[in-house]
Amino acid sequence: MIHQKTNSIVIESLNKFPHKIHIKLGQILRERGLTQGDLHRLTGLRVATINELVNFKKKSLTVAHLVSIMIALRITDIRDLIEIEFDQEVQDYFNKENERMKNGFTPDLTKAAEQNVKRIATGEKSN
Repeated sequence: MIHQKTNSIVIESLNKFPHKIHIKLGQILRERGLTQGDLHRLTGLRVATINELVNFKKKSLTVAHLVSIMIALRITDIRDLIEIEFDQEVQDYFNKENERMKNGFTPDLTKAAEQNVKRIATGEKSN
């Protein structure tokens, strides 16, 4: 689900920390007896956009899309619509990092930020 213009820093981060994204829109529509066309009429989003979300083929999501869907379906908690699940190993690593955090940064985050600033400053091209 990575957009072709996503820069390499984002791609490396996504690849480094395994995760699963669950978009529950298709299930919600089925449970409510609604079609993608119904959601189009409620939100104004293109049917193709809705179909890509339902079939997890959309390469990027905007907050405007998510919020308009939430409004149309009267959903107040985004977790009812989308869920991001990290592998247990990643969760354990994040928990350890949070314990080491000072001023919002851990030693690993400080190192990553310094490396990324250098990459950005050299004008590294996006993928």
